[in-house]
Amino acid sequence: MIEKKKASGTLGRIVSEMDSNGLAKVKVRNRMMVAAKIAEAMKARHLNQKQFAKLMGRTESEISDWLSGDRNFTIDTLFEIGQALGVSFLSTTLHYSISDDSDRYPAYEFEPLMANEP
Repeated sequence: MIEKKKASGTLGRIVSEMDSNGLAKVKVRNRMMVAAKIAEAMKARHLNQKQFAKLMGRTESEISDWLSGDRNFTIDTLFEIGQALGVSFLSTTLHYSISDDSDRYPAYEFEPLMANEP
């Protein structure tokens, strides 16, 4: 009989987080999409990890973690990365899809603020 080994490290954590409704898969996908967006923006600005780390005031190791897709970012960190790279990671547009109560729950739209705005 073949013995199955349990995955360890990042893969093991991701597998253990999987739940029946797929929420964990969505979370992993979102983290990977953020990492890809950071990598694309770095490439567009001709920045390597070392240069981006210096620009952000972070270590190369931390940037590597960011690009791995295994990082759960804070809103503040995403804002800082966006400012440094000239991209937006956060949508502040609110839309409510409550069919019968749409008049009670209007859609609000806010433009993201840049650091140099009041």
